[in-house]
Amino acid sequence: MKRSTVVGRIGVILAIFILTAACGIAIGWGLGSTMQIASQRTTVTSTVTATNSSEPYVLTLVITTGNFYNSTFGDQPAFFVLGPNGLQSSANIVLPAHRLIKLIIVNYDDGTANLSSSEYDSVTGTANNQMTVVNNTLVNSTMSSAGIQIQGAQTVSSLTAGEIAHTFTVPSLGINVPIATSSTIVTYFMLNAPGTYTWLCMTACGAGPAGLEGAMATPGWMTGSLVVK
Repeated sequence: MKRSTVVGRIGVILAIFILTAACGIAIGWGLGSTMQIASQRTTVTSTVTATNSSEPYVLTLVITTGNFYNSTFGDQPAFFVLGPNGLQSSANIVLPAHRLIKLIIVNYDDGTANLSSSEYDSVTGTANNQMTVVNNTLVNSTMSSAGIQIQGAQTVSSLTAGEIAHTFTVPSLGINVPIATSSTIVTYFMLNAPGTYTWLCMTACGAGPAGLEGAMATPGWMTGSLVVK
């Protein structure tokens, strides 16, 4: 074999070795960087989760009217859950256990209904057994040099029967929130017992002779499940 041929082959082998080593270093650096970035992302995610878990979990319910039930009962009122994509069914409401819940109820119903019992005009199972009510009869806004001034939100522990359109009641958890006509309700509570419970409205706001049919007896309308986990 000629000397020039041997030298040429040795050169090719050295070139391959150098290229392989360089690729190994590059791949190793890339994997190290990726692992470091992944580790940083995991840390950030954990931090965000921990921070969010210390804040109240917000459950927003919206009560609307004019929801077509069927040709027999016609329009009925209904609870909906306000989610990131709009209104969703309230048939199964899922809430976290051992975390403060901020409940917001926006009620568009301006009609009152008969309570099944006078005990349901009181707020129970919430922080201090109270809630904040905002409606058109309470809010009186005025303009000033500092801008708009809003007055009228009222913290109460009960409502009169003539003010109540619906309730959000979970009997087995001792929670009862009476809901005034055309109003927004804000209150807080904690759930420490995982399980599945029934929520319902305790006013006769459905169909039929006693107002207990239609929406009152149908999950996702005026009743449903509350899943705590």
